Amino acid sequence: MSLPPILKRALLVLLALLAIGLSFRRAPYPGPNLYGLQAQAWLEGRLDVAGPAEDLSLYDGRYYVAFPPFPSVVLLPVVALTGPKHAPYRAVALVLAVLAAWVAWRVLGRLDIPASDRRWLVAALLGGTALWSCVVQSEAVWFLAHVVSVSCSLLALEEALGRARGGWAGLWAGLAFLSRQMCIYLVPFIAVAVWLRHAEAGRRRQVLQAGTALMVAGGCTLAYLWLNAARFGSPFDTGYAGMPLGDFLAERVARYGLFHPAYVPFNFFHMFLEGPHFVFGGPRQLAPQYMGDMGTSLTLASPFIFVALAARGQRPWLVAAWSAVLLALVHMLHYYNNGWVQLNAQRFSLDFLPLLWVLVALGTRRVEPRLWKVLVAWAVGLNVLALSLLQVLARVLQRL
Repeated sequence: MSLPPILKRALLVLLALLAIGLSFRRAPYPGPNLYGLQAQAWLEGRLDVAGPAEDLSLYDGRYYVAFPPFPSVVLLPVVALTGPKHAPYRAVALVLAVLAAWVAWRVLGRLDIPASDRRWLVAALLGGTALWSCVVQSEAVWFLAHVVSVSCSLLALEEALGRARGGWAGLWAGLAFLSRQMCIYLVPFIAVAVWLRHAEAGRRRQVLQAGTALMVAGGCTLAYLWLNAARFGSPFDTGYAGMPLGDFLAERVARYGLFHPAYVPFNFFHMFLEGPHFVFGGPRQLAPQYMGDMGTSLTLASPFIFVALAARGQRPWLVAAWSAVLLALVHMLHYYNNGWVQLNAQRFSLDFLPLLWVLVALGTRRVEPRLWKVLVAWAVGLNVLALSLLQVLARVLQRL
């Protein structure tokens, strides 16, 4: 006897809420959220922050938050009310995740994806990628940055694929960049998408809207360069070199710098080949305690992304989309780390994943539904295991 559709949906919602609730039982990051510290410093009229703390950059005897500044802007009203120590960072991230889900639904509507498939694709983006783990760990600066950048990227995509107002599309893309630098590659795609959306309105309209998108995004870039100059003496000094490093990361940077081809094999292996790595513990080594903190590859954790290879559409649009994804990927493969520490994910992939997810949505038109939905179910299920059930399973097995 099968359940009525409305009861099935209610049951799925309840299970989703249970999984989300269990995932939030994870102990919060013990250190301060650097974006909260930065927001507090701005409210006090300062660029430097109170230190020391993990990943603060030391320059000329003062501590600075080298990470891009927009997440601190998002936190300003919250920190003004609560202070940085008691700010509800996870609550802010949850609100942004709900916003991301709503905007993602609208993006799929712009692509004429059927409602029955939209539910699966939104679940894939929010539940089958690194985004979920970033929301759960958003009391730490690194993860909150991704939640903000994904939300801004989706807003940019929705605008570029919908009304295509160059100013708004460029602003959202620029704010994504001001949250995560690798989102800069989204900007040219947004300009191309706006250009193509106004093709029937004539060349003058295309130039105006696409040019406005580039100018507004460029204004965000100039703001970032000014901030760098004000803090570190040069617009092109991001301050990352001033972060104290330890272990193998310090040895890497000392020898090769922040970016180098020597990092490509390690990063490529973890981005595309690394499987889920469960670490066992307890007195009998029978209980899985946690997953390895280098993360699981996209191939194993989010295999639905390969549906993007079936995407079809206007050639300039597809070339721009794939170029943005691949340029971001190649750039981050040369970076000195792969996002460590991370849970069942490659969190750096979130810098290009919203655009890749759009390609996945287009690809579902040409792939057997049962196939791509199985891949989505696998991705969400593995995240449920990693983020919600693993701690419960460990406690149960330890008592046997």
